[in-house]
Amino acid sequence: MENGSPKDCLASEHGLSLWIEGENFHLLYDTGASPRFLKNAQALNVQLQPIDALVLSHGHYDHTGGVTAVLTGPNRPGAIYLGKDFFGPRYSQKKDGPMEIGAAFTSYALEQSGIPSFEVGEKPLQLAPGLWLLSGFTATEELEGPIPTLLRDTNEGREPDRFQDEVAVVLEGDRELALVSGCSHVGILSMCRRVREIFGRPVTTFLGGTHLMAAGEERIRRTCACLKEWGVERLGACHCNGERAGAYFEANFPGFFQNHVGSCVTVE
Repeated sequence: MENGSPKDCLASEHGLSLWIEGENFHLLYDTGASPRFLKNAQALNVQLQPIDALVLSHGHYDHTGGVTAVLTGPNRPGAIYLGKDFFGPRYSQKKDGPMEIGAAFTSYALEQSGIPSFEVGEKPLQLAPGLWLLSGFTATEELEGPIPTLLRDTNEGREPDRFQDEVAVVLEGDRELALVSGCSHVGILSMCRRVREIFGRPVTTFLGGTHLMAAGEERIRRTCACLKEWGVERLGACHCNGERAGAYFEANFPGFFQNHVGSCVTVE
């Protein structure tokens, strides 16, 4: 599931859901804003079984809307992985007030499902050979940082969300190191830098959201320049990338491609 679809037979919505398949492991990364991703999987002849792990990138509705359908459906995951402080009220500040945008299911529903759940932390968590989860990202790069309009409730009151729950997937291949992100709220450059430091090699493929949809021209230009300078060769930015950033990447990043519903990427 993604915001755009190249075919009328494939549904699209403001949300993200990716199927990651290896030789001996199958991972569902996010579930879009609704269960419609299941119909896309059927149309694409993607067999969502077994789901060895359901990984949730962060606690927003547009990434968790199909979770209930997965928890109660025939292909229940073997385990669920999420980051610290995943649950709790979260908001997008609009002109006429805050809009609630938190997770589309509750911690109680997760407990009642009986499916083992695990918290992903700052240390890489290996699920299979070449497949890792990582969380606890912080903004370290110029022009990246907390977004003033994205808020959450804390013990100290309502504050800008720092997305400590954001979970990324790292695919470590023989030739490539791929970073898969749901939204990159803390900043795509900050995330790429941390993955590079931990794994000792540059990220060569980035897939997922960049959250540049409200970014200014300077940040978009710097992001594009740094990604190329740091060795990223393929950029499948989508979902919250934004039209302006997408147009700039298409014109200035040779490895950029439209990562819409039905796209298939191989990491070698």
